[in-house]
Amino acid sequence: MSFPPAIPREFWGHNFDSPVMLASGTAGFGEELLDLQCLSGVGAVVSKAVTFEPRAGNPPPRLLETPFGLLNSIGLANPGVYHVLKHILPVAAGLPCPLLINVAGESVDEFADVVRVLEGSSAHMGYEINVSCPNVAEGGAAFGVDPQVVLRVAQGVSRVTDRPFSVKLTPNGGDMVQSAEAAVEGGASAITVCNTFLGMHINWQDGKSVIKRKVAGYTSPALLPLVVAKVWQVSNAVSVPVISSGGVSRGDDVLQLLAAGAQMVQVGTRLMRRPFAAAELIDEMKKLTGE
Repeated sequence: MSFPPAIPREFWGHNFDSPVMLASGTAGFGEELLDLQCLSGVGAVVSKAVTFEPRAGNPPPRLLETPFGLLNSIGLANPGVYHVLKHILPVAAGLPCPLLINVAGESVDEFADVVRVLEGSSAHMGYEINVSCPNVAEGGAAFGVDPQVVLRVAQGVSRVTDRPFSVKLTPNGGDMVQSAEAAVEGGASAITVCNTFLGMHINWQDGKSVIKRKVAGYTSPALLPLVVAKVWQVSNAVSVPVISSGGVSRGDDVLQLLAAGAQMVQVGTRLMRRPFAAAELIDEMKKLTGE
């Protein structure tokens, strides 16, 4: 890799105008940002999670702002794969950048089942397989903590699609490098590093958590050094590209993650505050690199 890393880049055989992706769960399927003309600087949109059956999600409140970040407990709320296929993807086909669909499941087989249905659309370039969600069929631990389970999920997906897919890993247990290697063995085209870190807020006055499910996913610029280290570890262990996710708030953060070995970099929490986040990050990067 050349330094500083180039801003336009080739990824999965496609020439992307930007290395900045919009992280799953922060941009829907991109259609609202398209209507608001907020997709300038976006290399790709990663959709919110799609499951086989509709999910209402966790009870509110689902979000809690902290002094240094955000706790979220959305619970994979979505209308189900058939609704997405029939009503959402025809609109998303008009995006000016590639779309990756984030896929979640409650069992090993459900990931492939969702992808099989989504293969009925040409609107998306590929998938992000979210093995950070709990394996309900096997007791509730995240799929991604067990490399053998990750292997089975990736193999199942690779059997039903020829499109590229990334496997999104969890930082909350297990060995991420081993899980990444298992995903590649199963046919993954990339690894996403990583999902949110477990966090919690307790009101000391009454001893209760504001988030009804108590433990939630934590995102924060303060997590950047942790994500950089994991990107570096995984990118040095696997032969496929690494997509980073987490900790980005400045153009310098994107450049640091690219230097650590990421091919693409997702932005999420900043986007929720600033819908033009991608364009702002690209401008900051160009000033830093002199482009």
